[in-house]
Amino acid sequence: MSLIDLTERTEAPPPIEGDTRERLLEAGLRLFAAHGYDGVSTRHLASVAEVNIAAIGYHFGGKKELYRAVVGHQVTETAPLFGPVAVRVAAGIEKCGTDRRALAELATSFVGKLIEAMTGNERMQIRAALIMREYAHPTDAFEIIFKGRIEPLHKTVTALVAAALDRPVDDPSTVVRAHAVIGQILIFMLARIVLMARLDWKTYGPEELQVVKTEVTQSVLMSLNLPFAQPIAQPDGE
Repeated sequence: MSLIDLTERTEAPPPIEGDTRERLLEAGLRLFAAHGYDGVSTRHLASVAEVNIAAIGYHFGGKKELYRAVVGHQVTETAPLFGPVAVRVAAGIEKCGTDRRALAELATSFVGKLIEAMTGNERMQIRAALIMREYAHPTDAFEIIFKGRIEPLHKTVTALVAAALDRPVDDPSTVVRAHAVIGQILIFMLARIVLMARLDWKTYGPEELQVVKTEVTQSVLMSLNLPFAQPIAQPDGE
């Protein structure tokens, strides 16, 4: 199974509901994530959404515009997951100042919240497949993802790295280190199936998530030269 098969399920997906526009957005997400832009026809979109094919042109203008709308809709839908985390980190950096233990606590909280946001529900697997396609073969919709979700998160982590390592926030080395930190977390969403196969896990349950949080947090803190903020709880039986 390839990494793109993140959308594979053991049961049928829930029925698509909502008005015509909402149905097309949901059908678009599922189909574009599974098959890519070129692998989806307007007829297939209309069939899965259970709407008239003319509705695509009426509501969006065409398949390309629908695709861009689907990508933009994912940015909007995930704002409540990622927005508050970024705000807390920005405020925390200012409050921590040069207190390295406080920075470590902030980084620990940030890593945990971000892992939860990226792995907390099956819908993120579908979004991950769509994002992976844009990473591998970017379209003009990549700018929507980059400006709406990736760049704000990247700048937040860069600010944390700059504070932890006492580097200029715009130094290339700071940005690269931030990219490495994000990668340590993002991989658990984008390459979820690799870890599931490697450890024979079925999903990220509470115990599995705790293992991930523990290891990733320690790795991130070491990469930022920060002390372990507190003992990181292990699952029962560890």
